[in-house]
Amino acid sequence: MTFRLRPLHVGVVASLVVALALLLVPEDWLESGRELYFDRLTQLVSIPQSPDIVVVDIDRRAYAGVKDQKWQRTDTARLLSLIAADKPAAVAFDLVFSTDCNADDPANRTLVAAIREAPVILGFLLSDIEGTPPRPIPALAITRTLTVPEIWFLPGAEAACVEFQTAASSAGAAFLIGDEGSRVRRVQAFSIIGDDPYPALGLEAARRYLDVRTPILGGTPPWLKLGRSLFSLAEDGSLRFVASRREAIDARTVSADEVMQGRLAPGRFTNRIVFIGSSLPNLGGLRESAAEPLVASVQIHADLANTLVMDAVPTRDPMLAYGEAGYVLLGGLLIALMTVRFRPGLIALGGVGFILATLVLSYAIYAMTYRLTDGFSVALLLSIVLVITAFSQFAETRRAEKVARQRFSQYLPQSVVDRFIDNPELSGKQAEERQVTALFTDIEGFSTLAGRVSPQTLVGLLNIYFAEVTGLVHKHGGMVDKIVGDAVHAFFNAPEDLDDHVNKAIACALAIVRLTEEMRLRPEFKGEDFGRTRIGIETGMAVLGEVGTGGKLDYTAHGNAINLAARLQDANKFLGTQTCIGPQAAGESNYPLRPLGEHEIRGFGTMALFTPDDLVTVSR
Repeated sequence: MTFRLRPLHVGVVASLVVALALLLVPEDWLESGRELYFDRLTQLVSIPQSPDIVVVDIDRRAYAGVKDQKWQRTDTARLLSLIAADKPAAVAFDLVFSTDCNADDPANRTLVAAIREAPVILGFLLSDIEGTPPRPIPALAITRTLTVPEIWFLPGAEAACVEFQTAASSAGAAFLIGDEGSRVRRVQAFSIIGDDPYPALGLEAARRYLDVRTPILGGTPPWLKLGRSLFSLAEDGSLRFVASRREAIDARTVSADEVMQGRLAPGRFTNRIVFIGSSLPNLGGLRESAAEPLVASVQIHADLANTLVMDAVPTRDPMLAYGEAGYVLLGGLLIALMTVRFRPGLIALGGVGFILATLVLSYAIYAMTYRLTDGFSVALLLSIVLVITAFSQFAETRRAEKVARQRFSQYLPQSVVDRFIDNPELSGKQAEERQVTALFTDIEGFSTLAGRVSPQTLVGLLNIYFAEVTGLVHKHGGMVDKIVGDAVHAFFNAPEDLDDHVNKAIACALAIVRLTEEMRLRPEFKGEDFGRTRIGIETGMAVLGEVGTGGKLDYTAHGNAINLAARLQDANKFLGTQTCIGPQAAGESNYPLRPLGEHEIRGFGTMALFTPDDLVTVSR
């Protein structure tokens, strides 16, 4: 038995390949699309904005409101003092006061005094130059199981002047590292300078707001316990945050000018996290986030703090990749199984529906748990399986249709076959009355032959016989209505118009006689004494249409001319001819015909009969 590759087999193989590919292909091949998908997911499921996070923006209004439109450290000191008066939970600076560190400078002394008035967190930046680590060092407990990511180790830091550090409550990393394309999606949770770990600025601000004395860091990959909340970090030790949209940013942001002018209600900053930074390019960096093409870096630190405070950190479990690969395999197999029952259109529709359901499931998982599932890669690979499987099924369907057209066109007109295959939903062809030339054949002495030879031999001879005879019918434009026993019933001018159909039917009869006489001389036929072929032809009006019930349909013709053609085929027995043509067909033909005289045909009366003049009449 020959094995043939079916669409089911193709779908199974494709499912296995793409499932393995999800685990084995390099991470960066799918990373870009996966990260964009995660961005969209975190934006579709919005998290609440904590009312206790405020961003004070030293913006253009603030610059315009100070002397000489130049913001000085004395202005920062005054701003901080006004905020400190409300007793905030923490004040985090996304500004690094690393230059002009003269301790005797009155502006510096003023700022030092203001820093002491509030729990201030001073940000620092990454530096390639080794130096004194920032101070003060925030509290942190580390378990023995911690595996420290390599990326946490920094050569140095650009920190604030020593006097400012001494006055501050703690320090936090204010630098941001974007992914490929410079989009900032994560913040490095900790940085290690020398032997001292420092949290990200937003993380330290959230710790102070939550009043957690000592966070705990441990695990492989690392995790962070902040009070009662446990946050899983990525393998590189980063924390993904939920980027805020413009309307949320605007709602939590106040201009430093409003603070300086006393336009805010008292208590605006009480027990809140206050981030101080700038949306101006010369003071604060403008970065791209998942929500905005350009956003001030201070807003990203505020987003991290909001994500932590609301306990809504998007996490990605590395082990999920194995579950996703299994899901791809299962989904691919389901798509492949659809090829057993459905056509390509339904397979495509079902596959697309399954992929959409996968994306909805990914959304639901994130909405309920903040766990990121890779809907992008899963949907992409399932789409590949769907395309391969649907294409394979399409090719199989086309092959099957081609075979069906070839097989059925041997028994039905090509137009009828095409109509059934191309438009299976159409109803049967309506009955119509038209002139039809009928050609009926019969094999002389067939009953004796059937009783004399083996069934295998008989079937082999008939297969050759019918294949060549029906081929001639089609060649001359006729339609094979049916094959009954040893007889071929054929129509001309049905169901499509056929010019000069009477002459073409007679020409077909001449060809059949010549063919079958030659066939009888072939060794396999001659050895079995295969009989002559007798033919009857008549033309006349007939009713054509599709009839049948119980799942079986036949396209045929009904009329006196049809019945008469069958009787004329039988008349060859007593006439000693091979082809007998009725009077109406003879009257419409321009072939040279030899009259056979008038004879009585049972059921039709006496009539003149004819036979083609160029055929040799063989006596019985």
